Amino acid sequence: MQFRVLLAVAVLLFACRSAVAEPKAYEVVKYRGTANGVTIALDYGDGYPQASHMRVTDRKSGKSTRFILDESGEMRFVPEKQSGEKREVVLKMSMDDGSAEKVDGTYTVDGKQIHFTLRKIE
Repeated sequence: MQFRVLLAVAVLLFACRSAVAEPKAYEVVKYRGTANGVTIALDYGDGYPQASHMRVTDRKSGKSTRFILDESGEMRFVPEKQSGEKREVVLKMSMDDGSAEKVDGTYTVDGKQIHFTLRKIE
């Protein structure tokens, strides 16, 4: 009898705790695209763009670089770890925009721009 009561209390506590759990502040929306020998992937924090990050992978070498938002207030990404080349990714969207089906942008390496389009993946 006591076991049933303890089990019922445990189930109720678990159910109540789940009901008051805090909701996630943002959703991660994934995008992917290719351009001129590179694959570009974006994890966009819909509702909190500061949590967004990108990964650019050279298809020939397989080398991948992680990009994070800079502090300009725009959707401009810079390498997490700087290397000899000056690189950046700029998306044609505002920090206030929600997720879209596609996102256009430019990937710049030492002054040479590559235009690309990222598409939402599910």
